[in-house]
Amino acid sequence: MPPETDNLRLQELYQADQKDRQTVYESPQDMQGLKHRDAMRLALVREMISQGNVSTANDLYRASVIFLHGTEPKDFLLCHRMAAMAAIGGHRPARWLTAASLDRFLMAVGMPQVYGTQFEHNPDDNKYQLRLPIDDASLLGWEKKFFSVPSVSERLKQLNSRIQNK
Repeated sequence: MPPETDNLRLQELYQADQKDRQTVYESPQDMQGLKHRDAMRLALVREMISQGNVSTANDLYRASVIFLHGTEPKDFLLCHRMAAMAAIGGHRPARWLTAASLDRFLMAVGMPQVYGTQFEHNPDDNKYQLRLPIDDASLLGWEKKFFSVPSVSERLKQLNSRIQNK
């Protein structure tokens, strides 16, 4: 049976990751700094996993968020597995992460996303847009709601308001 105490160091790494996502980075130097910090967090969480220090639903969720910001398909697949386990363990926000990590993994291996959770910034228009391709024809009618995935237009409004409020 896994321990019921959250990993406080993992919580700190997660908070730093989220703080990094509150900023819209424009310069290549700023983006390089973000990528460097993400890589450091990934290495630390990999070590925690290898030592058996990621075990509660909160730990699984926090670790999966950090792996969502990885760079390789294997990072996104691990993110997906941990998010699914956190969701099964009752962590409600992990539902969205389960969908988003599957989309990110699919796109990383050259397949279309299915839930429409992946967006990219278009510097010419200074707006976010949906990353294509998308193949959502096989989704069940209630599936996006189950995973707490907002509509594409709702999410675009959220993302683009961050740029406008900057």
